[in-house]
Amino acid sequence: MKPTDRMPPRYRDADQLRTLLALHAIALGAVEHGLCLFDADHRLVLFNQNFIEMFDLSPEVVRPGVPLACLLAHGAERGAWPSVALDELEREHREGLAQQDPFVLHRRLANGATIAFRFRPIAGGGWAATYEDVSAQLQAEHEPRARLDWLDQALSHMTNGVCVFEANERLVFCNDEYLRIYGFDRATLRPETAFKDLLADIVRRGAHGNTTLDQIYERSMALVRGQNSSTDRLHLTDGRVIERTLRPLAGGGWVGYHEDITAQLRYENAYRERNLLLDAALDHMAHGLCAFDRDLRVIVVNRRYLDMYGLSHEDARPGTTLLELMRRSIARGIHYPGITAEEMFADFKQRLIDNKEPVLHRRLANGCIVAVRHQPMANGGWVGTYEDITERHRSEENIARMARHDALTDLPNRLLFREKMSDGLARVAAVGESMAVMCIDLDNFKTVNDTLGHPFGDRLLRSVGERLRSVIGDGDTIARIGGDEFAVLQSATTPTVAERLAGSLIETMSQSIVLDGHEFNTGISIGIAIAPHDGTASDDLMKCADLALYRAKADGRNTFRFFEPNMGAQVQARRALELDLRRAFAAGDFDLVYQPLVSLASREVTGMEALLRWTHGERGPISPAEFIPLAEETGLIVPLGEWVLRRACAEAARWPEPIKVAVNLSPLQFRSPGFVATVTNALASAGLASRRLEFEITEAVLLQNDETILGMLHQLRSLGIRISMDDFGTGYSSLGYLRSFPFDKIKIDRSFISAIGRETGAIIRTIASLGAALGIETTAEGVETSEQLEVVRRAGCTEVQGYLISRPLPAGELPHFIARFHQIGIAA
Repeated sequence: MKPTDRMPPRYRDADQLRTLLALHAIALGAVEHGLCLFDADHRLVLFNQNFIEMFDLSPEVVRPGVPLACLLAHGAERGAWPSVALDELEREHREGLAQQDPFVLHRRLANGATIAFRFRPIAGGGWAATYEDVSAQLQAEHEPRARLDWLDQALSHMTNGVCVFEANERLVFCNDEYLRIYGFDRATLRPETAFKDLLADIVRRGAHGNTTLDQIYERSMALVRGQNSSTDRLHLTDGRVIERTLRPLAGGGWVGYHEDITAQLRYENAYRERNLLLDAALDHMAHGLCAFDRDLRVIVVNRRYLDMYGLSHEDARPGTTLLELMRRSIARGIHYPGITAEEMFADFKQRLIDNKEPVLHRRLANGCIVAVRHQPMANGGWVGTYEDITERHRSEENIARMARHDALTDLPNRLLFREKMSDGLARVAAVGESMAVMCIDLDNFKTVNDTLGHPFGDRLLRSVGERLRSVIGDGDTIARIGGDEFAVLQSATTPTVAERLAGSLIETMSQSIVLDGHEFNTGISIGIAIAPHDGTASDDLMKCADLALYRAKADGRNTFRFFEPNMGAQVQARRALELDLRRAFAAGDFDLVYQPLVSLASREVTGMEALLRWTHGERGPISPAEFIPLAEETGLIVPLGEWVLRRACAEAARWPEPIKVAVNLSPLQFRSPGFVATVTNALASAGLASRRLEFEITEAVLLQNDETILGMLHQLRSLGIRISMDDFGTGYSSLGYLRSFPFDKIKIDRSFISAIGRETGAIIRTIASLGAALGIETTAEGVETSEQLEVVRRAGCTEVQGYLISRPLPAGELPHFIARFHQIGIAA
């Protein structure tokens, strides 16, 4: 809507409006100030050109009938009054016009001029408004006052309270801060107030606590009477502390400066407390601390530093040089003998300050190790910390030792062994000496671990480690490099000396180890490689010694072998055989044959020994002596043994009673606590009576003298199964085992039968007599001739087995053999 649309009806006639505007424009054009007339509805009636120019308004907007609010809004849009918001300007106009009295408003324009808005009511309810530039007038009026205002503002904004009293002790002036400090009201505290009255008001309000008016007055006058400024402190009851300084004036009277120093005192107290805490913290630091200036003179030290270096506070007073501290510390025997203070100072300065090493380690005479660190300060000084790292150093040494030693046996581990080997090979290359590398493996250790458990196996390994270490020379190294694998480095040696050491190791391990009543006979096998003959690289030597170890184990264990060049091919062949063995088991390529056992008394077949056979697809028949030990080493003997047991029971069930089947058991089959259940399940599946099953075990089963194994044997025997000791007479403790378990049968090893002579005949007779005395049957194995048969018959053996009776037969040939043998019988 345009401004003219809001004009009253009397102005809507265009001719009348133009006539009126022309007349008034002539009359108002000569007026110096801006001028406007508004009707009772605050709408513009008349105005002059000065009004438009003064506020830089648009003639298109400023027309008769325009409301005052629109003019103000237009002026705001043109930036006429930047120092006030439009709504505030409108409010001021509304409030002024509502009073119906003349009023004046002052506003600063964008050009810096100050304009006086003067409104006067006129007859008929309208308003006359003039707009005058009063900038020069205001400046002239306020010039003298401005200086007084500046002084007043300066005094009023002082942070201290200021008061001035005349010689008659009456107040001349005080600033706002003075009033605030003492809680005075400017309306009541006027010039000419007497000083004592002022004090009386303060005392009456209890600000001075128990101090009387006379006391505070006399105290104040004593300060004023002095020739110079005097200062004291007032402690007010609200906890504030006021510091006042009274300065006498030349003509009498005084000027007082009053400052509330409560916060300052709190800060000072906090600062002192912080210093006390800092001192306490310094003295309770775990590290020593010493701060030096740029000349390396003491600034501050703590108690820990003094104690660490045997110094007193007097020794380390501020200003003392670091060199002098070192002299005094050395004089008290704190450092190792042989070093001077000058040498220590030069080392300290060169390494920590000049070269800026991060840390310097000092070993003291008492064994402590101190880590010294120095940090430069901005002012050129230094802050040094001194940390006792003795325990940490020991821990680090222990960690380093643990990283290179076996946790179980405390012997060097593989890492340290390799480091020692590298050092030894360096000597071999430098001086041409020889070095032996020995790989050692425990025999039958898996049996101990599996039957008695790992904790017991760990104890056995510790005992083995102690024994091996007792044989090794001071310059040699014994290490544990794996589960039951050990290794030895023998420096400056020859094959003869190495052979002597290997023999000593085997001998010491041949002696029984007793742990918790268990007796162990754990032999060892040793492979030996000699540098530089067999190689000059660590990996090559270890490989050669390992190949020699394989040979030692293959040759019967409990022995040693030197490396030979052809051993690599043999080991490869052995590993290939191992792979073939696993494939054969998976493919079912194994078979059983049975060798008859005959009673010498009845001359009848009493049983069949089940013998495992393997025919290789390319190599043909493989000897059990070759693949059975390999099956035991790989653990394949356990599932293979279970297959033999089930197959033998199933086939024996088809034989005529009471012919029994004898099955050989490996020591590893006793590792499983479920072995007895496996046996009963095999018997039940085959429908074979337990009295027709016989187990043949060797000394190795009883080698550990373990109650668990003995209990398992008793459990099997209680089921009706017969237990036979195989290869009797070839072990260390065969006779002792007859006492520990009631065997049903002992089988005399074939080595005694094949070499029958005067001595062996006596041995056979002794064994047979022993069996008869104990009620145990005796079987002579390997009987191949009539002469041998006659000898064992006369010796008193109850049973024979061998090629004279029959070679091992496939299951399909057994019925024919049994029928024919019962007709023909055994040769007389």
